[in-house]
Amino acid sequence: MRRGVVRKLTHGLAFRLAALVLPATGLVLVSIVAATYFLTREALLQNAETNAKNLAQALVNRIESVLAPIPRVVRGVAYDLEDEHLSDAGIRLRQRRVLADNDAIYGMAVAFEPHARHAEQIYFAPYIFRTPLGPKATNLGGPNYRYHGMDWYQIPRELDQTVWSEPYYDEGGGNSLMTTCSMPFHHLQNGKRMVEGVVTADVSLEWLTRLVAGTSVLDTGYAYLITRNGTYVTHPTPGVAFHETIFSRAEENGDTDLRRIGQDMIRGGSRFVPTTSLHTGKPGFLVYTPLPSTGWSLGVFYPRDELLAEVHRQALVSAGIGGGAFLALAVLVAFIARGITQPLRRLTIAAREVAGGNLEAPLPAPLGHDEVAELAFSFGNMQASLRDYIRDLTTATANRERMESELRIAHDIQMGILPKIFPPFPNRREIDLFARLTPAREVGGDFYDFFLIGPDHFCFLVGDVSGKGVPAAFYMAVAKTLIKAVAESTRSGADPGRILSRANDDLALDNDSCMFVTIFCGVLDMNTGEVRYACAGHNPPVLLRAGGAPALLPTRQEPVAGALEGVSYSTDTMSLAPGDWLLLYTDGVTEAMNPAQDLYGERRLLEQSAGFGDADAQSICDRLSEDVRVFAAGAEQSDDITLLAMRFRGPGANAG
Repeated sequence: MRRGVVRKLTHGLAFRLAALVLPATGLVLVSIVAATYFLTREALLQNAETNAKNLAQALVNRIESVLAPIPRVVRGVAYDLEDEHLSDAGIRLRQRRVLADNDAIYGMAVAFEPHARHAEQIYFAPYIFRTPLGPKATNLGGPNYRYHGMDWYQIPRELDQTVWSEPYYDEGGGNSLMTTCSMPFHHLQNGKRMVEGVVTADVSLEWLTRLVAGTSVLDTGYAYLITRNGTYVTHPTPGVAFHETIFSRAEENGDTDLRRIGQDMIRGGSRFVPTTSLHTGKPGFLVYTPLPSTGWSLGVFYPRDELLAEVHRQALVSAGIGGGAFLALAVLVAFIARGITQPLRRLTIAAREVAGGNLEAPLPAPLGHDEVAELAFSFGNMQASLRDYIRDLTTATANRERMESELRIAHDIQMGILPKIFPPFPNRREIDLFARLTPAREVGGDFYDFFLIGPDHFCFLVGDVSGKGVPAAFYMAVAKTLIKAVAESTRSGADPGRILSRANDDLALDNDSCMFVTIFCGVLDMNTGEVRYACAGHNPPVLLRAGGAPALLPTRQEPVAGALEGVSYSTDTMSLAPGDWLLLYTDGVTEAMNPAQDLYGERRLLEQSAGFGDADAQSICDRLSEDVRVFAAGAEQSDDITLLAMRFRGPGANAG
């Protein structure tokens, strides 16, 4: 067989098979089956949505029937303490009556402020709870159980209102997994109401987990419950309940739909939405609705395939009826096609040997002038070319794959040290923050970081190491780690200038490679909005005040860090009002070039920033990254691009 010969096709497979097919008949039958399927499916889905909402609401009503009366019981005891001045014995008698009248309450405590009940006692908290032998009384508090600092006591005391706690394991009281409804009670001191203590009612969660877990949802559907912060109270996946939040699972699996669903659930939303279960991997529908008394949310997942099982069955029946008409024709087509496809089967057997590595396998001799013959000739040419090509490719591929593998590992390590969970502090609503790093190569020298310094100060920074590639990546890792370590060791004052000065001295020590890094470091006081910042040769951030025009934040542009020991960096101060933005970036943004070698520039950056308005931090980073990409118009990215957007919502945002 000569290689490279092209044979002329005459009567191909498509010509011979087309004469035996009845496309019009097939199209009519398929249309009938499809129309029946889609109409039935839509009707079933509407009915399923109604049933799902009814099931979820019925389950919520059963839970609420137990939980809703408990705040009223706690409120009644608190009023008795304020109005009747109960004695110690009277308190315990009142507690016993509450347990006798309320089967859902596992235990009740009356916890007093230090020295509030008895001058000589720091801890005085009579507690009575159920045991198999009847109610048992004890007194909470001591060196091993400092209840004044615990959430079930501290949060209602500070908020001065009734609060349901997150689920917890009560080691000092009932020694079981439970949630607590707490309410402060008061006394008059110099005509002013002062908190005297907190009344609590503990509710065991065993009945609740059994109730939700025992809810029957088709064959593989399930229900789950989350708290106001997104923590799972019940979940069918082992190890998820009380250990993970809906946001951590969404982040871990890269599921943005689940994150949006979780945000709506903790806000008290109620919807029926399509989604894919992380527990079963099945697509389906989720109906969720809130529990009014606790602010928790119940979700019920319905597998799509089980919901539509009846539709599929009816579609199969319709298809079977129509398919019967084609049965005889199918037998005839199969008989005729057998003779046509026999050469293909022989060629397939030879192809398998070639695919298994036997490039010398004999090919069947082509017969006729159709596509099979053309394929046999082409396959022969390919077989010969593969023998020559594989010999040359093997060595080059091995070397390239080894280098690419090492660079991928280095990239994964570098990206792994950057914070990637957003929002980073779900319980702190004073700020909205998002950051993104797009390296120009597998590894680069840009970095960002953010972390809390103490309870009320938030440190954020962006840096750009000189150079590219692996050396810059190593230096970036050292610089980021060092700055965070220095910042966390200088909690008093939270002085960015001092942080950069100390970090500079450590980076400059034994810096034989003469590398350096530009850094902008800021510390936000989340109570006042004051920002203290220092700049080591870095690009000035964009400041966008609510309702104002964007501008570059004035900086001193002091020397880069790591080049010379003994540099003292200055700290400047500014204030953010609620709704103000700060956008930190590296020169990969302003120095991005298009094919005409034009720079993106600070002017275009400010023009784009003017259109941000009330967009969230992630949207700002997305829109700015997209604008840089559009500006580059396909030109190769020459430098790492890093963005960090932060909006100050105000000191009161966290309480809401």
